[in-house]
Amino acid sequence: MPITRRDLLALLSSSTFFFTLSQTRVLAAQLPDDSAPLEFPQGVASGDPQPDGVMLWTRAVPVSATKAPVNVLVQISKDRDFSTVLLQAQLTTNAGSDYTVRSYINGLHPDTQYFYRFLGGDKNGEASVSRTGRTRTAPEQGQPGRVNLAFASCQNYEQAYYGSWARMLADDRAAAEEDRIQFVLHLGDFIYEQVWFELPDGSPTPRTFAPFPNGVENEKNRYAVSLADYRHLYKVYLGDPHLQEARANWPFICTWDDHEFADNNYQSYVTYDGGRVLDAKRKLNANQAWFEFIPAVLDELDEQPAHDFQPRALDGDAATQNQAALDSLRIYRKLNWGEYLDIVLTDSRSYRSESCLSDEVAASLGLPLNTVELVAIADAGNAYANGQPPEALPYGDGTAANPAMHREPGSMLGLQQREWFLKTMVASTTPWKIWANAMPLLPLRLDMSALPFTGYEDSIFSIDGWSGYPHELGILMNRLEKDGITGVVSLSGDHHMHGAGTVQHSTTDSEALPVAVDFAVAGISSAPLFEDLLAVAKADHPDFAALVYRETANGVEPVWNISMLHGVLAAYGYSRTGLGALNNWLGPNAANPGLRYVDTTANGYGLATVDKGEMRVQLITMENVRRDFAEPPAIRHVARFTVPLWRAGEAPQLAGPEFPDGAPFPFEQGKV
Repeated sequence: MPITRRDLLALLSSSTFFFTLSQTRVLAAQLPDDSAPLEFPQGVASGDPQPDGVMLWTRAVPVSATKAPVNVLVQISKDRDFSTVLLQAQLTTNAGSDYTVRSYINGLHPDTQYFYRFLGGDKNGEASVSRTGRTRTAPEQGQPGRVNLAFASCQNYEQAYYGSWARMLADDRAAAEEDRIQFVLHLGDFIYEQVWFELPDGSPTPRTFAPFPNGVENEKNRYAVSLADYRHLYKVYLGDPHLQEARANWPFICTWDDHEFADNNYQSYVTYDGGRVLDAKRKLNANQAWFEFIPAVLDELDEQPAHDFQPRALDGDAATQNQAALDSLRIYRKLNWGEYLDIVLTDSRSYRSESCLSDEVAASLGLPLNTVELVAIADAGNAYANGQPPEALPYGDGTAANPAMHREPGSMLGLQQREWFLKTMVASTTPWKIWANAMPLLPLRLDMSALPFTGYEDSIFSIDGWSGYPHELGILMNRLEKDGITGVVSLSGDHHMHGAGTVQHSTTDSEALPVAVDFAVAGISSAPLFEDLLAVAKADHPDFAALVYRETANGVEPVWNISMLHGVLAAYGYSRTGLGALNNWLGPNAANPGLRYVDTTANGYGLATVDKGEMRVQLITMENVRRDFAEPPAIRHVARFTVPLWRAGEAPQLAGPEFPDGAPFPFEQGKV
């Protein structure tokens, strides 16, 4: 029998254990009598379910310190009480992996629920046992059936409590079996390498964070640098009982964003305080810790680029070190869930080019913000205007040289990943393709051109996301349209807001037809976007304030939501008068065609249900997550959307939002 890739990996891998469940042979290993008692302080987890397998995870720490490897048993059963054990196999772990254990189990039945746990040596006369985990396998490719998933992002530990996870768990347990969540899609910022001393408004953070083993401290925060620091982050985060319970209850499918390494990073470069510093060793540390604590199926995927962590020497010049750190772990991959759904996960940090504009450029040109045209010129570089970029920028006195004239076009994905993404989309045979996309596709522009007598142009308030890489986004959307690829729905995170809208095939033509849909999910616990904007507007930019907020007797209203949906004239009008009717008279925001919903004050999560001909999405906003709780916090409101499957040549139609009980500003009565 020829050896398969999976067989070879089983022989070579020193970090992942492979076991096959057979109908004719059950592995029933026993721990040696001298096996150390263990603790499982970060619980258990499973990831990336396949039709025949799943990755299981725990961290098995010896009760008494030892330098020797420790033995662990993994058990799998279809019964919660393990009355019938389908597999019992021995693993080992040691301090070299911080006692984390990854065990890939195949030979399982598709679309089946399993329970699993880990055991150590006897403690006080009884075996030390982890909590019980529940997982499930994916349906076979081509098997019909409704898909229920949750999606989440941005779970800063010290800024709030994990009431979102607690609410999700409670509601799922109360739901009918056919409505329960089958897996969780985590879109990044699982941890934050920075630990903040205070909230955006200057108030204390609700939770404290144990000091890093190493770390660096500045005026605003402390941040991780060493492997021990990044491991420390995962251990603290996974010490939270609600996050730990969520990982024990559902299989997770994860990608990353920036904070798993460094805020606003690109490749192995750190960009704190506007700088640009290569930190390949830190990237290597971050990659290793992610691999150790996030169960993902990477090497086990045949004919896909993803691969397990591979330690690399950081020798040579800067480019060589950067590449070695990036090559140490590759996580972009495709998973399938039956007949209706492919899940395409991308990495929007490791291969992206440097931001096309520094923070100082707009001000040096006399612009209040980066304009849409300035970003297009800078990002497209030598490809702008079909290869005819201007020598000078069309701002100020018109003499400022175009610094991007000879620059290669910017890229969020990098050429290799982009080609893989497009090839994967073209080859998909499922009606729906969920793009697990850390960064929103929604443009989120300000229609500054609507302000009379100013000469302002439509502008972009943040170019860290896809808005700062319009050239590549145009390539992707045009390819989807050209090849007639339908059913593409981006589920995205990062921006700490709920948002929903359709995405055009062109980033510059307001009349272009949509070809995809994007749902941006707010953070589980991270400070909402509006809080950051409010702090900036109050402290440094009073002229900007009318676009951001309005003080009332009942508190602060998030006028920024109006700016995004209805435009700056409507926002100014509302800030001055409080009349919601002006929104319809002065809007909509023509710079954001297709944008249907924004709530920049939200914390929460998303739920999606996928049927053959329709996808239904709920964006759930929690009540105050800054308070500790004994019972799961309440839901403040739910925004519901429906997307019928569209055919080639048609534009996607996004119905909603509908609010079954309460709505955010400005959707509540009298404000639309």
